[in-house]
Amino acid sequence: MQQRWQQLYQDIVKKLSKYPREYYVVVFFGVIFLFIVSELFSFTVMNNQYYKALADRQQTSQTSAPISRWTIFSSNEKWNVLAVWVDLNDLAIDPQVEWSKPKLIEFLTDVVYNELCYLKSPIECRNALTKFLWLLEIPDFRMNEWYLKQRIQSRVEERVNRDKVTSVLLRDNLSPEQAFDLDKMNLAGVYVNGVFLYINPEEISDRDFIAGKLVETIGGDFEQMKHFIRQRPLRYSPILNKLSITTSEFIKQKIDEEKQALSRGYIEKEDMVGWFIILTPNPHRLYPERSLASQVLWFVNSAWDGVYGVEGYFNNILKWKQTQTLSRKDTMGRTIDPFSFEEDILSTKWANITLTIDRNVQKAIEDIIDVDIFTYQANKVSVVVMNPKTWAIIAMASHPRVDLNSPGDAYELVKVTPEKYPLPSVNLLWARVLAVDNRDGKEYIYDGKKIFLREIEREEYDDWSLEKYVYANRQWAWVYRNETIQDLYEPGSVLKAITTAIGIDTWEIDPFEYYRDEGSVKIDRFTIRNASSVCTWYHTFQHALDYSCNVWMIRIAQRIWTSLFHKYLESFGFWKKTWITLEWETTWRLDSFERWSQAQLFTTSFGQWITSTMLQMAASYSVLANGGVYVKPQIVKQIEFPDGRVIVNKKEETHRVIKESTAKIVTDMLVNGVEKWFAKNAWVAWYRIAWKTWTSQIAYKWKYEDINGIGTKIGSFGGYAPAEDPRFVMIVKVDRPRIAWDGWSATAAVTFSKISQYLFNYYGIPKR
Repeated sequence: MQQRWQQLYQDIVKKLSKYPREYYVVVFFGVIFLFIVSELFSFTVMNNQYYKALADRQQTSQTSAPISRWTIFSSNEKWNVLAVWVDLNDLAIDPQVEWSKPKLIEFLTDVVYNELCYLKSPIECRNALTKFLWLLEIPDFRMNEWYLKQRIQSRVEERVNRDKVTSVLLRDNLSPEQAFDLDKMNLAGVYVNGVFLYINPEEISDRDFIAGKLVETIGGDFEQMKHFIRQRPLRYSPILNKLSITTSEFIKQKIDEEKQALSRGYIEKEDMVGWFIILTPNPHRLYPERSLASQVLWFVNSAWDGVYGVEGYFNNILKWKQTQTLSRKDTMGRTIDPFSFEEDILSTKWANITLTIDRNVQKAIEDIIDVDIFTYQANKVSVVVMNPKTWAIIAMASHPRVDLNSPGDAYELVKVTPEKYPLPSVNLLWARVLAVDNRDGKEYIYDGKKIFLREIEREEYDDWSLEKYVYANRQWAWVYRNETIQDLYEPGSVLKAITTAIGIDTWEIDPFEYYRDEGSVKIDRFTIRNASSVCTWYHTFQHALDYSCNVWMIRIAQRIWTSLFHKYLESFGFWKKTWITLEWETTWRLDSFERWSQAQLFTTSFGQWITSTMLQMAASYSVLANGGVYVKPQIVKQIEFPDGRVIVNKKEETHRVIKESTAKIVTDMLVNGVEKWFAKNAWVAWYRIAWKTWTSQIAYKWKYEDINGIGTKIGSFGGYAPAEDPRFVMIVKVDRPRIAWDGWSATAAVTFSKISQYLFNYYGIPKR
């Protein structure tokens, strides 16, 4: 074997010896050259992207800006921005600056007052001041400048004079076991709030001991934990978040003026407050009108996605792009070119959206119902206004609402006390009320403390042995709901105008035809009665509509019967969505007419055993107002793309519901009630209004609540005007008013009248 290898070696040497030494040198360097070329080809061509990315990571730093969103406008030409993407500044100071703190305190007091209370309503000022002062309530609140500035100044002084870090967020994801263990240890300077763990370094005297216990419980490195909980000077003391643009510009102007005065020798450096000021811009979805049309717009979540409403329905075109800002670094890793270039990493078919909402009308209506809800002591007041010619939504308003710039306020709790709520079963009926229950309750935070609450039964409202809490807005997250498209209710007597139109359109009745009303109708073991004795005996159908007689409606339903009546109601738009471009529109579909009982037919004729939304009711009245044609309701006026393309929504007639002559007859019948003063609270002098009232009962546990009970009804009013050439259709709904038995006349009719008077003036409609 060894001889064979030796022979092979000798043969190779013999063959190689045939060539000169220079030949092998050339071959060696040739191989090296080919290797280098192949590697260069690999770096520059085959694996170019990999090595480019590696070099970029070494030479640049990368930061991502949040996804921005495009603008939502109202239909007005000026002052029409409802939602916009903007950088808003957070205001803070550096307390370590050792110059004129008295001047700083005076300046910040003025800034905070102007931001929170100047030109604001008392309610807005009180709510904002309560949060700034970190109080649950201010019992002695007064809308007085001197008083307000005194309260603000005391809080400002506290923040200016604080020079040590007293709160550090250590964890935001504690497990229930970790939170329990830390609570049980009762460590000085360690505070647990739900899943959050806070540290006050100033209260920690033995860092090694506390750090060791924390590492044992939540994990981590001991030395790093000691670093986190160390005592240190405070260099950033927050004053206000999300400053208005006006306030930000005021502060910037103050700083610029100080710099100019310093350069000219008019001021000493020690007297400048600008040294303390820290303005930090952060991107925000800004709603300049705050709560205006909040249930129409809704808001964006932490991922910058739209949540319901217009923001949610059109999220794909409102959500614009995310950018990455790449800045260059030197060999030491320091930034040398912070704004070198930007790169889009997300783009969609983005656009601006203009709504049909008239900002001026929306604002006026919200101002009216904000007052009326307290006058009526009601749970909710809602209004929808449509243009019957185009079926464009002019306004959708409800109270209570939420400030879209701080939607989390909907979860704020207040304690129920006898002073605030002397009759809880009346004052809090259908509010979201919670009671302390340490066994079955869920965890909540109130006044910085952990409590366990459960929702109470209605029978427990008056039980003062229970410690109770209610949401400040009384509605909890329900305040986000758009009542006009999401709340189903029995329309009651307002449906009588529709039943009348069906009877006339089918030639079954005539307005001046007489009928005999005996005051009641029996079905099986049930008896249906009129609400008023005025209906009894021989009267015309016009008289019956004026006085809202139930028996008269039953007579019409008996003549039309089930299948045709059902078909007409569907044609008017009941039991189906309007497909308005808003999320969470709801509806309820009844059984087919073959399954209707006689009782169901009779009660549906006067608005019971049928559900509707306010928008569906507004649509049915718009059919009467526009000559009998159903048109698709619209809330988007146009969509404008950045390349100049504009999509304009056009009027979309879908079908004819009733004859034009029928619509005119019913309109004249509805006007008759106002002119005879049957609804005098809704009357507006010198204008013809077509109207219908109703007071609905509220179902509870398979029966109706006591009709004579306080706060157990829904008062409503619907109509359109001017009757001869309608410019608007309006539906008003007041939930659980507590000031009058006849829910509509002292509540909804009054609100209808106020809004109608405004609209007549706003549109310049001449008196007749």
